[in-house]
Amino acid sequence: MFENRSTQKDVRTWFTKNGYRGDALTFKYLELYAIKPPGWEQIFTFEVNLQDRDGTMKPIYGVAFDDERIPKISDKFKVAICSDQDAHRKKLDEWSGGFIVQKALR
Repeated sequence: MFENRSTQKDVRTWFTKNGYRGDALTFKYLELYAIKPPGWEQIFTFEVNLQDRDGTMKPIYGVAFDDERIPKISDKFKVAICSDQDAHRKKLDEWSGGFIVQKALR
């Protein structure tokens, strides 16, 4: 599996802008989950270990939406974070409606 460093950077930036330590994230995975033809709109799924305020690392599951047509990151990139896998799965299903979903990741 290849790494998507651009999207990892966008996720780190989102966490930092939302009061977390984006620089301290460690990615367990970040994968393309779904795409809407012709390919500008993409949904990513990820899991990171996040250091909370007391220094404890905890897993966070996330969904990221990216629209490559929009140049400004704050307008094109959205993230939803979940503390458990059930909420993560529901968010993936919600955001990927109308998208082509990778079969291996369903």
